[in-house]
Amino acid sequence: SKYCPGSPAARHARCAMTVNFPSNTCNQVKFEMMSRMTNAEWIDPHNGGQYILHDASSGPESFIQGSRITGDGHYTDKFMLTLNPGDSGNSCQLVACSQSQVFSILDYSTNYCNLRNLYCSEGDGCVNANAVENTDLAGYVEDYVDCKQNAKSKCIVSSR
Repeated sequence: SKYCPGSPAARHARCAMTVNFPSNTCNQVKFEMMSRMTNAEWIDPHNGGQYILHDASSGPESFIQGSRITGDGHYTDKFMLTLNPGDSGNSCQLVACSQSQVFSILDYSTNYCNLRNLYCSEGDGCVNANAVENTDLAGYVEDYVDCKQNAKSKCIVSSR
C-alpha cells in the first residue's frame, strides 16, 4: 500500500495501524516524532535502537520515511508515517507502517515498538525529545490494521 515502505522479503513481520490524537495537531505530532528521530540525546527505550530519517514532506498530508536499526545492529526495519489533520485542525490521524526487511514471521512486537516509541507519552513511561513546545502526546488511540504483535510492555526494555 502507499502507506507502507515495502520489503524485499516475501514473508516479513510488519505492523500497520492508525493512531488518532484527539488533542494534538499534526504539526505537534510530527515535530515530536522527528525530534525523537534526530535528537542525539533522546534514547530509544527499546534496547537502544537507532532511528534514521530518510525523507519528510510538509503540507496537509505530510509524511515521514525512516528506518530503525536494532540495538544489536543486526536488523534494519523501514517505516512510513503519514499525517492527516482532523476536520477541526486540532486533532491528527497518523497512518503508521513498519516492515522488516528480511524473512521473518514473529518479531516480538519490534515493528510495533518502532512506531509507538516515536509518539508514546510521558504517561506511558516514555521521554519526550522536544523540549521547545513540551507537548505530551497523551490520549491517543491505536487501531491495528495489520499488527498482530503489539505488546506495549516490549517497547520499553533497557539494553543490558
